[in-house]
Amino acid sequence: MSLMQCLEGYCWPTGRAPAVTWEIALSRIWEALRQAEKQRSRTEERAPAADRLQGDADRREGLRYVHNVSLLIYGSDSEKQPFHEEAETINAHEKGCSLILETVVVHGQRLFLTNMRNQAEQECRVVHVGRRVRGKARVGIEFVAPSAQFWRPA
Repeated sequence: MSLMQCLEGYCWPTGRAPAVTWEIALSRIWEALRQAEKQRSRTEERAPAADRLQGDADRREGLRYVHNVSLLIYGSDSEKQPFHEEAETINAHEKGCSLILETVVVHGQRLFLTNMRNQAEQECRVVHVGRRVRGKARVGIEFVAPSAQFWRPA
């Protein structure tokens, strides 16, 4: 009968290195994740619902429609220099749209959109900025005053 050595629920013969060291490491990772989840849920229980919703950058309201429309986007950059850029929507809804921009914008920034089909103009704000890939970022736009007329064909 050989003696066994145990650590965190894993056992191996005494005098030998454990054969499953990666399992022990994985077990520690899972335990750390469980602890972090418990801590997060305790924090969320104490936070008011409105505060929790603000942290969810990709929370969506309403249905999105694949809607490719050419837009002219203009505004001022972080140095208060005016810019304009042509872009095409990825999807759209009555309260805004998603598009890809090369110009660097920030959450909360005010922009103006012109629908190139019908020349309708709309003031809006940036509500989401995705990570930059190849110099461009996916940007979520919300109209300051929703307008169903903005997306109508000419």
